[in-house]
Amino acid sequence: MHAHVLEDLLPPLIQASKNDPTKALKLLDVGCGSGYLTAVFGRMLELVKGKGKVFGIDVIPELVAMSLNNIQKEDGDLFESNTVEVMVGDGWKGYPAEAPYNAIHVGAAAATFPKDLLNQLCLGGVMVIPVGPDGGIQHLYRVERGGDRGEVVGERNNDHSKGFVEDDFEIQKLLGVRYVPLVQSI
Repeated sequence: MHAHVLEDLLPPLIQASKNDPTKALKLLDVGCGSGYLTAVFGRMLELVKGKGKVFGIDVIPELVAMSLNNIQKEDGDLFESNTVEVMVGDGWKGYPAEAPYNAIHVGAAAATFPKDLLNQLCLGGVMVIPVGPDGGIQHLYRVERGGDRGEVVGERNNDHSKGFVEDDFEIQKLLGVRYVPLVQSI
């Protein structure tokens, strides 16, 4: 699954890098768990752009501590270079303080598409997310934010607060999956 997600997110990151070579890439990793994929995302941003930042969030503090510890063991330089940051956060709400993101990865199944996360994608940004009920039929989806492609990208990118407009998103079903549920904080 990690390889599949990396293959889905790499092309839009490369395109974003070409579209604006001066702007650092941003990636949100929801459900950062062990920290393994968060670190891989950090290395991927270094290869694509040479700069960028991955924000890993998880609702469970013990998993965030494990992520921090695991990344520090072999990839501590990602923290030192400010390429990776890991914190406690509600994946359903994302991390709006750093939005918009070029890519969002969700590592747990949401019962429905989280509108807060969708709104944190920049124009041309891609999210890979499993959706479906816990214990039921789930599918991995690729969601790209389009909207009115005639708009000035910078104006749209920097204002992710305009609200959810379903027509702004192209949703592609990729494959059937089985993930743990995306937990909401209470």
